[in-house]
Amino acid sequence: MNWVEYKRKKLEGYTLAKERGEVDEDIIPLLDLINSFDCFVTTSSCSGRIGILDMPEFGDKVEAKFLGKWHDMVEFKDVLKAVRRGQRVVWLIMYPPIIHIACRDLSCAEELISIANKSGFRRSGIISLKNWVVEITSLERLELPVALNGEIILSESALKIMVDFANRKLAKSKEKLKRLYKALEELKV
Repeated sequence: MNWVEYKRKKLEGYTLAKERGEVDEDIIPLLDLINSFDCFVTTSSCSGRIGILDMPEFGDKVEAKFLGKWHDMVEFKDVLKAVRRGQRVVWLIMYPPIIHIACRDLSCAEELISIANKSGFRRSGIISLKNWVVEITSLERLELPVALNGEIILSESALKIMVDFANRKLAKSKEKLKRLYKALEELKV
């Protein structure tokens, strides 16, 4: 399939996902900007999130269940409420934004990686040679077990501190999204 046809199909999927509310609202302007370039098309994304995840055991994401998920700052009371619903190993997580972008050719991928790195996304690179897929992501991350078998294993004050760290890390990664948007906007001119 040639690039023009590939991009058209990916954009159809993106438009449908937006209509269904399956795309994080706060990242849509950035994705729309990326997709406005002839040489890029987004394939998947997340604007970053804080979550409470209940897992049967470490690493079993197939059987894991989100008890709470927020793409913006979260209040401690909401986290505590979600943690209390856990039955197995309950994790407080904060994951940075992640965007997958197919590129028309290697030179476009290299330019995108350079822009991403300058915007603070130090963990960006080519993850697939088919369609030169670039993953843009960052180092901000938090994964911490907070409850086992229905029992919270941290004091409330310690959990508050961890939620504050998660909020600060998420805020820092959202700032990088703004820098990336600005850098791409300047490239468009």
